[in-house]
Amino acid sequence: MKKLFFLFSIWVLSGTSYAQPVLRQSIQDSIIGWMKVYHFKGIKESKKVDDKLYSAAQLSLCDSFANWMQASYLPKGGLGDVKKSVSEKLGQYNQHTVAKPQSYGAYSKTYFELKYNSNHKLEPFTNSHVNWNIFANNIPGDWPIRDLCTPSQYYFTMPTSETEVDDEKIKKLLDLTTEESIKPYITFWIKNMGYGGGRENVLLCKDNKSPLIKVTKGEYLQALESAIPRYYEAEKKKIFEQNKDNQKSIDYFMLYLNEKNDKRVACLKNNKEKYKDRLTETAEVFNPQPDLMLENYPDVFEGNDYQSKKFPVYKIDPEMAELCKKDKPQWILISWDYYSVDPTEKQQHEAIINNFNFGYVYNFFFDPGKVKGQPYKPLRSPDAKED
Repeated sequence: MKKLFFLFSIWVLSGTSYAQPVLRQSIQDSIIGWMKVYHFKGIKESKKVDDKLYSAAQLSLCDSFANWMQASYLPKGGLGDVKKSVSEKLGQYNQHTVAKPQSYGAYSKTYFELKYNSNHKLEPFTNSHVNWNIFANNIPGDWPIRDLCTPSQYYFTMPTSETEVDDEKIKKLLDLTTEESIKPYITFWIKNMGYGGGRENVLLCKDNKSPLIKVTKGEYLQALESAIPRYYEAEKKKIFEQNKDNQKSIDYFMLYLNEKNDKRVACLKNNKEKYKDRLTETAEVFNPQPDLMLENYPDVFEGNDYQSKKFPVYKIDPEMAELCKKDKPQWILISWDYYSVDPTEKQQHEAIINNFNFGYVYNFFFDPGKVKGQPYKPLRSPDAKED
């Protein structure tokens, strides 16, 4: 019996050891590579998600993006995998994204919290990872103005390093405008929502004509004017549904709702009068995700205390958004996690800016004669020794 218990104890301890995480510091300088190099071959069938139809040509570009990523980057300090994706399916919590353009692409995850499995091979211990995306027609960041978004228009902001990074040394590290392979294109860093750090973005579009349009004060005020009654009716419906056969509760909540709505309408009226001669100016708001609670502040652009940080409001060029349904992308957004203090993010960042062939990708879509018949090649092999 003692012998059996001893053997069982060894088996338990042995099995447990495989579940223990590998110290991140012990692998951060090690080239671990990809779970699998896929060599995707293209797609022959279309795919429909909600009302968006993704053609075989569009889905095949996802294959190309994934292949280009794996050809340019050999994960270091983590275990990499690459996936393909299209615009997320609509559900209960993302109805504000209905008007987003048709988008598709590929993304990689470099997992940096690893463990050994029973075959003594590294695998992810958690979902903690560093991300890299290449998407056609994607909107940078994830900062929607939910209360203003409609089925026909998506409004958003982009908190950049100018407003989000105080350390000038770090701000300089995030600046891509001096990188030779990147500086011909539009670049910016955007803060991540909900957690630290942010993402570098390289926007490739024909002749650098950006699809991102800054909204005017006039349009912003008009969007608020449309959103206030829309929100009122939605809240009214909810009150009646949740308080059936209880008129007292309905009266109580409707009184509160009507008071809020009257204050919002009055605030908007004051702002329309205040800015009537400045309607063509860019709408810059004091909160990266402003809402309809106008009863809490007198000025929809300045807030309560005239904050120095301001965030321009954006929308997508309507003509370009409509053309996103076609096979040819209107723009390519290449983005990756980067905050210089994280070792895995730093290593991936350096691999991308040194290896990825931004010029080839631009020409492939917007000046194809320059690369006709030429396969993608990275600027530098990802397994080249560092200088």
